[in-house]
Amino acid sequence: MDVNEILAGSSSKTGNDKTSTKDGTSLGKEDFLKLMIAQLSNQDPMDPLSNEEYIAQMATFSQLEQLTNLNSNFTSFMKGQEVSQYASLIGKNVSGIADDGETAVTGIIDSISFEGDKTIAKIDSYNVPVDTIKEITNVTK
Repeated sequence: MDVNEILAGSSSKTGNDKTSTKDGTSLGKEDFLKLMIAQLSNQDPMDPLSNEEYIAQMATFSQLEQLTNLNSNFTSFMKGQEVSQYASLIGKNVSGIADDGETAVTGIIDSISFEGDKTIAKIDSYNVPVDTIKEITNVTK
């Protein structure tokens, strides 16, 4: 069985269970497992896979799974850090550009929202993407 046939039959390339190869294609945990099963299924019965080779492949699979889990946990951690970072902007006086790309907005941030991969500051009735904020100052009383 050809490796490309196995990879072409893979339908679960979702989430963070992928690892990139030099040519830009992605291999996930399921792809690795399918390759290993295909190798075991098609091995020469007179010259089977040695225990050392099998254990090395299982260790590699285990490492891939652990790295995938670590990446997932790190992504969650970074999202939490981002929420904490932007929450500290609430109540600050800022200047930025509204999400229409043209309107200059200056005012106090009422709230922060997350829309997909964008972080939006709500200032009065304007939505201001945080990456367009040019100045942040404390509110003076």
